[in-house]
Amino acid sequence: MTKKKVKFGALPTENMPKKSHETPKPRSRPAREIVKDIPTSIEKRKYYTGLKDVFKRIKALKTISEWIVEERIDRVILRKMKDCFQLPENELIIDDSLGYTISVYGWFLPEDHELYTNSLRSVNNVTVSDLKSNIECHDICPGVNPKELTGEVIPHVIPKIVDPLYSDDERGLDMFPNKQFWRPSDCSLLCSPTSQLCTACMEYSHASDLKARAKQRRLSEPAHIKAAVASTAPERLKLTLQMQRLKCAELEHQLEEMKQEITKSSLLVDHELSNDLTSILDDCSSGMTPFMNLFWQQQKKLLKSSATGMRYHPMIIRFCLSLAAKSPSCYEELRNSKVLVLPSQRRLRDYRNAIRPQRGFQDEVVKVLQSETESYFDVQRYVVLLFDEMKIMANLVLDKVTGELIGFTDLGDPDLNFGSLEKVDEIASHALAFLVRGVCTELKFCLAHFATTGVTAAQLMPLFWEAVAILETTCNLWVIAATSDGASPNRRFYRLHKPLDGGVDTDVCYRTINLFAPHRFLYFFSDAPHLVKTTRNCLSHSGSGTCSRYMWNNGNYILWQHISQLFYQDIDSGLKLLPKLTYDHIHLTSYSVMRVNLAAQVLSASVAAVLKEFGPPEAVETAKLCEMMDAFFDCLNVRSTTEYQKKRKPFLAPYRSDDDER
Repeated sequence: MTKKKVKFGALPTENMPKKSHETPKPRSRPAREIVKDIPTSIEKRKYYTGLKDVFKRIKALKTISEWIVEERIDRVILRKMKDCFQLPENELIIDDSLGYTISVYGWFLPEDHELYTNSLRSVNNVTVSDLKSNIECHDICPGVNPKELTGEVIPHVIPKIVDPLYSDDERGLDMFPNKQFWRPSDCSLLCSPTSQLCTACMEYSHASDLKARAKQRRLSEPAHIKAAVASTAPERLKLTLQMQRLKCAELEHQLEEMKQEITKSSLLVDHELSNDLTSILDDCSSGMTPFMNLFWQQQKKLLKSSATGMRYHPMIIRFCLSLAAKSPSCYEELRNSKVLVLPSQRRLRDYRNAIRPQRGFQDEVVKVLQSETESYFDVQRYVVLLFDEMKIMANLVLDKVTGELIGFTDLGDPDLNFGSLEKVDEIASHALAFLVRGVCTELKFCLAHFATTGVTAAQLMPLFWEAVAILETTCNLWVIAATSDGASPNRRFYRLHKPLDGGVDTDVCYRTINLFAPHRFLYFFSDAPHLVKTTRNCLSHSGSGTCSRYMWNNGNYILWQHISQLFYQDIDSGLKLLPKLTYDHIHLTSYSVMRVNLAAQVLSASVAAVLKEFGPPEAVETAKLCEMMDAFFDCLNVRSTTEYQKKRKPFLAPYRSDDDER
C-alpha cells in the first residue's frame, strides 16, 4: 500500500466539509443551435375534380329547384328566372377551368366583388351550393336617381314579358316594355342586406346631392352685371335684374335729393363774377401738362380711397419707381410726410422684381427686350453694348425663396466659373453689368449682371460675345460698338481682338469683325467722361495730394496747385473770374472724384484762359492741358447742330464729313 503525500501548493479535494442542507444545482442549459421553422405544406382541398363532376353533383342537389341547370361542352349554366322579366335575375356560369362568372339581369359583377375575392373565383375553393346561398343572401342594388344625365351613370335596361291578352294597360301596349335602372360604371350590383345601396352608388348619390345643393345655392344668387347672357341661368338673370332695378331706384332717389339740396342752397352769381372765375380756372389749366393733370386727378381719387382699396395708375407706378431709384430715402421721406399718396417700397419692389434677378443671361429678360424692340426697323436696330464694373459690399445674403446663398463670385455658367475663376467659393466684391443703348432710339436696357472680384480680360471675352450673340441672333439688334472705361482689363480685352481688326496697321486695336455678322465691324470706344476724370485725378496728384507724380511739358511742371491757388485768389477778390469753381472742385473726396461735371469744369477753356491771363508764368503748360482736355471733351460731346454757334466753340460743331480734321 502506497501512502499518499500532499503536494506543496495543491488544493484539497477529499474529505471536504459539507453543508447541513444541500440544495440541488440548476440544470445546465442546452447548447444553442439555429432553429429553422419549415412550414408544412397544407394541401387545399379541392371540391370538384372537373366540369363533369360539377354537373353530376349539381343534379343531385335539392336546394336548386328554383334554378335552371344547363350543361354545355365547355360550361355549366345556372339561371334563376323571374316571371315578368326576359333576362335571368341571377346567372352563374362555370367554365371548364372551374372558374365562374356571375351576372344580374345580364350585367356582370365587377372583378373586385367579394363573391369573387373570397373564393378566388373558382369552385375549387367553394361548393356550388354555398356559392348559390351567398348569391341569394345579397340584395340587388336599386341604382341611383340621377338629377341630370352625365357620362358617370349608365342605363341598365331589363326587357319585360307582357302578355297582350291579359294586359291591363288601357293606353295600349308599349313598343318596348322594360324596367330601367341607372347605375355608376363601378356599381357592385349585389349588396349586403344591411345596406340599401352599394358603396359606389352611395358615393355617387352623396356627390350628386352636394352638386345639386351647390347649383341651387348658385341659382339663388344674382349673376355678375357683366356675365354672359347665353351661359347664365334665367333665374340668376331675373335676380340680377331685380337687384339693378333696386339700385337704380335708390340712385334716382339720391339724385332727386341732391337736386333739391342744390336748388335750396345755391346762390346766383352775376355775369362778371362768373367770367372772372372761368378765366382763373382756365389760366391754371393752361400750363398744366397731361401727366400733371393725370397725377393730380389720381391724387384726388386716392385721397378718397381706403387704405386697403388703393389702385395706382401704371404711370404713377412708373413715376414712383423712377423717384425711388434715384433716392430711396428721399422717396420714403416724401411718402411719410403725407403730402402725396404714394405706393410703399414693398409694392414698388414687387413691380421692380417682376422677374427675379439672377446672375447671368436670363431668358425672361431677353423676352422683355424682344417685346420692346420688335417694332424697330432699319437704322433703329443699331445698338451699342456698354459694360462696366462697380464696387459693391462684399457679404453673403440668404434668399428666403430659393434657400440660396447669394454673394459668391458667379459668371452665370458653372462651366465658365470652374474654367476661369481661381476660387469658386470667393465672395464677390464687384458687379459687372451689360447695358444696351440704342443709337437712333431711346432704348436703355440692362441685359445682365455678374458677380466678380475684379473681372479679367479672359473672363470678359466669353461674356461679351455671348451678349453680342443674344442681341444679334435672338433679338435681331445690330451691335456696332462697345463702350467701357479705360481700366487695364478692358484695354487688354481690346488688344485680344488684334487678329480680327481687318488688317488695320495701327498700334491701337479699335475695331474687330463682328463674329455674328461678319459683314460689319464692331468698334471699341473708351468712355470719354472716364478719360476726363482720369486726367483730372492724375493732375490732382501731381505735386500735391498723394504727390505720386510730377507732370511736366516743355520744361514746365503741370501742377494742381496752379488751379488751387487761382481758386483761392478768386475767392479773395471781389470780382469772380471762375464762378463755377467751388470748394468741391478743389478738395476732392471719394464721392466727388466720381462726378464728371466737376472734372469737366476744372479742365475747361475758362480755367485755361484765366491761368494764361492771371496765373504765374510757369502755369502755361497747366493752362495748355486744360485747353486740350476741353477741346477733346467737346469733340466727343456733340449733341446739337447749333450749340457750337451759341457757345462759340468750333469743336462742338456736328460731324458732316469723313475728312473732318477732328
